[in-house]
Amino acid sequence: MKQSQSHNRPPLLDVQGKGAVGCLISLALIGSVLFVVIRVGPDYYAFKGFETDVKAEASRAGANFLSDELLRKNIMDLARRNEVRILSENVMIERFAGQIFITIKHTIKMDLIVYEHDFNMQIKASSYIGRL
Repeated sequence: MKQSQSHNRPPLLDVQGKGAVGCLISLALIGSVLFVVIRVGPDYYAFKGFETDVKAEASRAGANFLSDELLRKNIMDLARRNEVRILSENVMIERFAGQIFITIKHTIKMDLIVYEHDFNMQIKASSYIGRL
């Protein structure tokens, strides 16, 4: 008389259904990460593009002796082009010791339906005034 093989197996090797549970957990984690990337990624990417443009504008402003008003207007235009919503009050321009310093503070709001978080971002750019 043959015994069924399931009775001969040690209990630790009886893993029926555990692969499906692991797969579902993995899919849930991957889905969560994708959701966060989709919700936050575009704003973060736009801000990083804006940061690059501001640094280039700082160099141009120093070389071309741009006034603070014109520089602020150019930065606000760059923000609109990059779809970054900043206020003019968040753009600080200082001139000191032959250099121009630009500091921009911005908050990216992360709304994940069940959780909200604010990323406080800051851009610092500087340039020497005048041509080399």
